[in-house]
Amino acid sequence: MIPIDGSADKNVIETLPSTDPCSLDDLVMQLPTLNWNVGFVAVDRMSRDGRLLVRQLGYSSYQVTLSPQLAQIGPITLQNLQP
Repeated sequence: MIPIDGSADKNVIETLPSTDPCSLDDLVMQLPTLNWNVGFVAVDRMSRDGRLLVRQLGYSSYQVTLSPQLAQIGPITLQNLQP
């Protein structure tokens, strides 16, 4: 199991506003400090707790967006990242 990495969550959320919505692959490619597995696990975890929305577009194509609640909270802080 991959350990929970709060910095991965922060990196994903900070990247999304400038690219929102974007494909999962494009998002992970924009995060050079994360490997694909860590990025995927962060997106999966945040989609399950409601911070991100993930929509399947095709067989293996997914779109990632910030949840409406998270998009409205303003600047990203560590407190905002808590589920």
